[in-house]
Amino acid sequence: MRTSALRYYEAQGLVLPAGRSESGYRLYAPEIEQEIRFIQRARRLGFALADIRALLEGWRNGMTDEEAVIRIAEGRYLELEQQVTQALVIRRELGLFLQDLYQGLGSRARKDGQRMNVLFERLLERVCYSAVDRPPEYMFDWLMERTGCVLSTEEGQQVFKQLRGQHFHIWREEEGYSVLVVSKDEAIRKAMESLAELESRCQVHAHAHKIQALVSAEEGFVFTVHGDNAFIFARLFLSLSA
Repeated sequence: MRTSALRYYEAQGLVLPAGRSESGYRLYAPEIEQEIRFIQRARRLGFALADIRALLEGWRNGMTDEEAVIRIAEGRYLELEQQVTQALVIRRELGLFLQDLYQGLGSRARKDGQRMNVLFERLLERVCYSAVDRPPEYMFDWLMERTGCVLSTEEGQQVFKQLRGQHFHIWREEEGYSVLVVSKDEAIRKAMESLAELESRCQVHAHAHKIQALVSAEEGFVFTVHGDNAFIFARLFLSLSA
């Protein structure tokens, strides 16, 4: 991480150096690494700095059953539930809107030929039924239609079959999503490499997404997806971890 981030955490009273070297560099105790990981994860989840400070204190002292800590965690979860509910309501109403629009077009739409009707019906099927509740195979079909990506091929499906059921952490990046596969299994590493290699073939099609090179981390393997279609990959991994 950037030294500026460490200095920011220090200014906020979240982490403190144990001292300084003769050259003036900050020195940190070994346990600070885990505390920084805790802070970064809490920030990704949208906790305010004041809440992170309280959560960190509870985590340091093993007071995870304290009422204040529980209240902070519950509050953030309820905020997310509100956001999710709002998005689900809008998605449902969009589906109903499109159904009404399709019915309202009536004979005028049919006058344009059967192809228009088929396209509209396929659109209604996509938006009126939750893609989250569909099996991963449905997501592969959606990915193929949306981007023409090679990950939707049989080869890509085999890779996802290897990854299904693994423990994932997914978080939002500035222009996409990062996925951490928590595993040290060599077979999982190879599957992730195959995923990145397969996706690299899509670049010639000028897709609106890009997977960065696979990175090994302490907990497992990480890759980051950038671009307009990055959310599709996040949804795929959500379904794979179910």
